[in-house]
Amino acid sequence: MSQPLRIVPDEPFPEVGTAFHTALSADGRWLAVVGYLGGAFSRSRTVDLPHGSRPAPRVLVYRRADLSYHRTVAVPGESVDTLAFHPTLPLLAVGTDEGDEYARHGTLLLTDVVTGRQARVVCADAGVVALRWRDADTLDVLLTETEHDLASEGLIRYAESAVPRPPSGDWLTLAPESEEASGPSDAPGPAPLAVRQPAAPHWAARLPEVDVPARHAELRELATAGGRDWRARRAVWAVAALRDGRVLAAREDNLLECWSPEGRRMWTVPPPAESFQYVGLQLQVTPDERTARVTVATGTSDNRRSTVLAVSLADGSVREEHHLRYPALLASRTDGVWAARDTCELFPASPSWSPSATLLFAPDGTPLGAVPLGHYDVRAELTVRRAPDLYALVVRDRPAPPDTETDAARADAVGGSYAYAAEQARLARQETWLARVSLGDRNAPGAVEPLFPLGPRTAVRGGPAVYVDDAAGPALILATADSGTPRLTRRALPHGEPTWSLPTDSAIAGVDLHANTLYAATATGDLLTLSPTTGTLHTRHPLTSPGGHPFTPLTLTTTPTGDVVIGTLEGRLLVRGASA
Repeated sequence: MSQPLRIVPDEPFPEVGTAFHTALSADGRWLAVVGYLGGAFSRSRTVDLPHGSRPAPRVLVYRRADLSYHRTVAVPGESVDTLAFHPTLPLLAVGTDEGDEYARHGTLLLTDVVTGRQARVVCADAGVVALRWRDADTLDVLLTETEHDLASEGLIRYAESAVPRPPSGDWLTLAPESEEASGPSDAPGPAPLAVRQPAAPHWAARLPEVDVPARHAELRELATAGGRDWRARRAVWAVAALRDGRVLAAREDNLLECWSPEGRRMWTVPPPAESFQYVGLQLQVTPDERTARVTVATGTSDNRRSTVLAVSLADGSVREEHHLRYPALLASRTDGVWAARDTCELFPASPSWSPSATLLFAPDGTPLGAVPLGHYDVRAELTVRRAPDLYALVVRDRPAPPDTETDAARADAVGGSYAYAAEQARLARQETWLARVSLGDRNAPGAVEPLFPLGPRTAVRGGPAVYVDDAAGPALILATADSGTPRLTRRALPHGEPTWSLPTDSAIAGVDLHANTLYAATATGDLLTLSPTTGTLHTRHPLTSPGGHPFTPLTLTTTPTGDVVIGTLEGRLLVRGASA
C-alpha cells in the first residue's frame, strides 16, 4: 500500500509563500489569499521553471472551517493588486495592474469559488488597482490610466467605473470565460469598464496596501483559532538526510533547520546580522555527521563575500567560520574534502577583475591549497552528490578556424561591428567541459583535469548531478539543457561516453540515488523514478498538496532508508516514503 506524500512542517496554507492580500467571504466560508513565492534563482543555482524563474502571484482559496486548500484561481499577468468577495454570493472579484507609467493594462476577473466558473474583462488601457462591492448589484472599480498628452506624459491618473449586475442576473455572464472576451461582442451597450469618471479623492486613500506582516498575522490568527500553527516560510534550497533519520534544510530566510524523523522542528540557526540578501542556499554534511557547513553572503552588491559557518549537528551551535573574499559555490567529495569556488557575482564589476582561485579544504576546515577554475556563471553551475572526487564545469576555447581574424587588439582599435563580431566569434568557440579537481602532492597546488566537453557553452547548462558506480562502471548522471531540451544524461567516467539520455518536460531541480533507483524532481512538480543503468522511466508521481496544488521542487535527496526528501519553492519539505 503506497504512503501519501508527507509535508513538513504540517501546517495550513503550505501553498502561500508570502501573503500579499487576504479576503474573507461574507458568510465566513471562504478565505482567499494572494500568495507570492519569490524567484527560483540564487547566487549559486537557478531552476528553469516553465513559466519563468519568478512565478507570478497566485490567488489561493481555502475552506475557512478547516483551513484546507480548495482551489487556485488562474489569474493572467504578473501581479494581483486587489480582491474582494461579493456581499452575498461565493463570488470573488480580482484585479490586476500591469505596465508602467507610460502604458498600463489590466484585468477584472470574477470567479465562483465553488464551481471555478469565471468571467474575465480585459482592460487594454488601464490597470485595476482597487475593488469594492457597493451592494449586491454594483461593483466599484478603481483604475489607473496614463496621460498621453505632451504636457503630462508619463503621469498616472485614477478613474472609477461602476459595474452593474448583468441583465441576465448572473455576474459570470459579464464577459465570456475564454480569452476571446477581449474581442468584439454582439451584446448591446459599452464594455463593462468603458464608462468611467475621474476618481473621487477618497479612492486613492483606500488603495489596498501590501502589508505583508499584517497579512501573515491574520493567517497565524486563523491557524491558532483552529488549534494549529503557521509561519511564513521561504524557499528550501538544500536538504540533507542523516543516518539517524533527521533531516536538515537550508532555507532562504534561515541558515539551517533540523527536523526529527517525525517532522518536528528540533532547532534552527538564524542568519547573522551581517548577512546580505542570500542565506541558507548551500549545505554540506561531514562524513561523521557531526558538523554541517552553510554559507552566508556578506558585503555589498559591488563587494560581495561569503562566510562559511560550521554548525554542530548536536544542538545547532556555530563552531567556526571561514571568511572568503568572494561569493562562493561549495562542492565536496565523500571523504569530506571540500572546495569553495568564486561565483563572480559583483555589480558593477571592475574591468580589471578576475575570479579568485578555488580554495580547497580538509574535512576539518584546514586549507589544502587552491586551483584556478576560471570564470563562473549560471551556465557553469554544477552540484554533484555522492562523488569520491571534486567535479566542476570549466569553460575552454576551441582553436579558431584558419584565416579567421581573432586579434583582440585590432578589435579594440577598430571597434563597432567588427569588435562585436569578433566577440561573438570568440564566444561561439567556447565549450563547457567537465573537469576533475585533485589535490596537489605534499602541499603542491591542486590540479584541474578537463575530462570531456558537454557541448556548446550556449546550449548546455550543468545542474544537479549524482555519481554512480554500478555494473556499467563509474559515471555521472547530470541534468542539462541541450539545445533548449531539458534532459537527464548518464556520462561514463572519465571520458564522457553517453550511456543514455532521457528528455524531460521541464528542467531537473534535483537528482539522487538509493540502492538501484534513481530519483529526479522536475520543475513542473513531478517525481521520476528511473533505472540508473538504462535510464528506463519506471514511475512518475505528482508532487501535490492534499487538495491537488502542485509544489515547485528546488532540491532533492534520498535518506539511508530510501525515503525521498524534496525542498520546495513554497518553503516546505516533501517526504515520500520508500514504499510509496
